[in-house]
Amino acid sequence: MRAWLHGGGKLTGFKQKLLASILVAGTLTAPAWAVKKDAGRVRRYAVRDFAKFVNPFSGTKTNGETFPGASAPFGMIQWSPDTGPARRQAGYKYGDSLITGFSLDRLSGAGCPYGDNFGFVPLLNASGIRPPVGRAGFLLPFSHANETARPGYYSVKLDDGIKVELTTTQRSGFGRFTYPANCSPTIAINAGSNVNGTRDASIRIDPKSHSISGAVTGGHFCGFPDVGTIYFYAVFNRPFSTYGTWGDSLLMKGRTNSGGNSAGAWVTFEPGGGKTVLAKVAISYVSVRNARLNLEKESPLSEFTSGAFERAAAKAGSEWNSWLNRIQVSGGIDADYRTFYTMLYHALLDPTVCSDVNGEYMGYDGNVHVIQDGQPQYADFSGWDIYRSECQLLAIVAPDRASAMAQSLVRDYKQGGAFPRWGVPNMDSGVMIGDPAAAMIADFYAFGAKNFDTKAALAGLLRAATDTSVCARRTGTYERPALAEYLKLGYVPADQDGGNVSMTLEYNSADFALSQFAGALGDSVDSAILLRHAQYWKNLFNERTGLFGMRKRDGSWIPASEDTVDYFGSSQAFVEGSGEQYVWMVPFNLRGLTDKMGGRKTALARLDTFFTQINGGFKSKYAFLGNEPCLETPYIYCFLGEPYKAQRVLRKAINELYSAAIVAYPGNDDLGEMSSWYIFGALGMYPELPGSDVLVLGSPLFRKAVLHLDGGDVTIIGHGASRNSPYVHALTIDGRKWDKAWMRFTDISHGAKIMYELRRTPDTKWGSAPDDVPPSYN
Repeated sequence: MRAWLHGGGKLTGFKQKLLASILVAGTLTAPAWAVKKDAGRVRRYAVRDFAKFVNPFSGTKTNGETFPGASAPFGMIQWSPDTGPARRQAGYKYGDSLITGFSLDRLSGAGCPYGDNFGFVPLLNASGIRPPVGRAGFLLPFSHANETARPGYYSVKLDDGIKVELTTTQRSGFGRFTYPANCSPTIAINAGSNVNGTRDASIRIDPKSHSISGAVTGGHFCGFPDVGTIYFYAVFNRPFSTYGTWGDSLLMKGRTNSGGNSAGAWVTFEPGGGKTVLAKVAISYVSVRNARLNLEKESPLSEFTSGAFERAAAKAGSEWNSWLNRIQVSGGIDADYRTFYTMLYHALLDPTVCSDVNGEYMGYDGNVHVIQDGQPQYADFSGWDIYRSECQLLAIVAPDRASAMAQSLVRDYKQGGAFPRWGVPNMDSGVMIGDPAAAMIADFYAFGAKNFDTKAALAGLLRAATDTSVCARRTGTYERPALAEYLKLGYVPADQDGGNVSMTLEYNSADFALSQFAGALGDSVDSAILLRHAQYWKNLFNERTGLFGMRKRDGSWIPASEDTVDYFGSSQAFVEGSGEQYVWMVPFNLRGLTDKMGGRKTALARLDTFFTQINGGFKSKYAFLGNEPCLETPYIYCFLGEPYKAQRVLRKAINELYSAAIVAYPGNDDLGEMSSWYIFGALGMYPELPGSDVLVLGSPLFRKAVLHLDGGDVTIIGHGASRNSPYVHALTIDGRKWDKAWMRFTDISHGAKIMYELRRTPDTKWGSAPDDVPPSYN
């Protein structure tokens, strides 16, 4: 019976009658079904409840820098509590016991605070309202024992008895505020709550329509010069009895509008309407009018009851569950299910939609544009982080969305003058180094997201890789700083600030990814040129020290002792890492790197020592799997003919560094990058080479995983899989014996059955032959 209930047979005759009788008896609920179309075929599969495994609080206490509030997949709005009074990366820290408001936007897992605009503050009355100074003007005590969160829903009962419940659609939020008896229900909205400060704030109350709207300018991600304006429109289900506004330090009772560097408003609701106040809100980066359009389209005011709130929250949860079902795992333990689906949830939060329902968005040239192709515009690209595995995961599970993200980057280039390195709404922040857009776009394409203007993308990326004048017009940030020196000398020289060795290595990876993209599009000439550029790493490998080092413009070496390191682990030579960590960052030519090190035995010995610790920190000579430069390093064992060691290190990291608990991550999640690393590791594969469809193999954590791809289902069977049996003894793909420690995504993208034999003891022979190692490109 189980087979035909879960898609293994056809429901006809007796089976239909039997199922109907069971359902009527109440002993079984009918499964939900998802439908996928590919190659003219229609595939149906049962949708399981994976949302129950997600813990939105995961990573909120240390390192992860995530948030627990409500958001849709890739949602523009993230309605979530802000805690304090100190500034927090995603607005929230689990160790705090005070809430400063419930604001509408933020970044998940970023290394710096950003957003937290328009904090909603529920109050028992308006008697104590004072113009707040920044985000910490209101402090609401609460206990984590009274918090609840699930995908698309958040609630907390504050110590004063007010219960706050939040849910969202793509661009709008729906809030339910339940007040205790004998109070005067009040809500304030702080237009000055942005975590990095504000200017040009304005707010307006319209008592007739029970609405409040406003705008504010802010930004400055990681202290950089990016600025942009965000707008909101909120409407309530009850009329106002009293109201007022503030502008900077001036409080104005009875006023309906105000402005200043900061501003805000409060409203008290007419008595007699019960204990519940409902609020709907939407945001836009274009105008208040568009925020209202977003609200009316996605959360119609005709549905403005507590019952409607319940339905909206259920719909948000159902949408999340549908996305989570794109990868179905089974044959594991509950703790690993919780970690897997919590990581997948976090990987699907970003990048975020930044265009409105009418197709308008604020371009990187500071002008309003209208999308012509129907694809939404996206922002929040943590480029230096997500090119390593997040982009590939999104292309696999959401090729339409990933294609739109690639097209968004092309629009950013055309309108802003350069591809973004770390793109936020309105403009590129310019944070971090390298040219990650090249790898991001090539990653999307290599893993099946191809519905974008590939010709324009290639032309723009080739220009950025060869034209020293390419820069963001509004900020003057060059897409590739020191490009002239890189092209002339074959490296970024020591007098270039900001991690010149890391910069060279990042440009090498970008050039390799771009060479793959150009080759895939038939441009063999530029592909060959870029592949040569990708080998410039050889110019900085100091054979005397066995590490990458700084060189002057005249070619002479800078002694390592002169490379000062700050407390972030950054230095003149390296960014967020040490020389011992960056020495492995040639993922596309590990054979060449091995030769430079003195051969396979020497490289293996160094790698064994490197993994004495797996999360040593920025300054360590050992591995730091909590940050991006080291993410590819465990898989290097596969290139050296000892994949069993990769399997051991990976399982240790998966078991020890990740969980669904409030302490869950070895480092910042970086808008889903660390989560995506876990997902690939648990599936037993990893996109090691930027811009390439090569998947280097580890081993699966679960006995079964099914990836529902557009081209067909990929089923991964792990016979003997468990937390303590990571070692591969045999592998078949579609029944064919497979001894290689790698495959290509194109080998499985139209559907495949991958079967592992796994044990607790290593097989030192599997994948060890010279012909079985993954490819290197010289």
